[in-house]
Amino acid sequence: MRKILFAVSLASLLAGCGEKGDFEKAINAKIGQTKTCYSLNNNNVSFPIKLSKPRFDETGTGTGSVILDGLVEQGLMAFVKGWDNNTLGITEEGKQAKIWAAKEGVCIGRRVVDEVKEWTVPGNGNQKVVRVTYTWKLTDVPSWVDKSAFSGVKGMNEPVDGAMNLVKTSNGWKAN
Repeated sequence: MRKILFAVSLASLLAGCGEKGDFEKAINAKIGQTKTCYSLNNNNVSFPIKLSKPRFDETGTGTGSVILDGLVEQGLMAFVKGWDNNTLGITEEGKQAKIWAAKEGVCIGRRVVDEVKEWTVPGNGNQKVVRVTYTWKLTDVPSWVDKSAFSGVKGMNEPVDGAMNLVKTSNGWKAN
């Protein structure tokens, strides 16, 4: 009888070892779907372009977009503040790096789980739901990105905290 209980306990214990990886896979399937980008309403534009609505932060010195500020700081784009409008352009260095895509604008990566920290234990009910806390970072960062110029972008240099509910389905864990 002890051998049977031991075997059942061991099987249960081993079955739980894969959960962390399963949670990471489910979260990545959700958060990795979209890229971190700076874009305009119509990305199929020719530069320089005049922006009718100025985009400035509360100090009046930044654009209000940490990605655009990073592009300007790195010298890949130029943003000129005007009296009645602002002009945005791609510098020669930005053109050589081919930073702008008509479909997405400028993309600097996508989110990926850095570490699964903790999760709740699902109850004994019919539906298994867990709350997972994790950290994420940016991956697939283009080689032309100077990470110090984009230090204000979440996940660029330091992991960021996240949390998500996952539901157990017949095909494994899925983001809720």
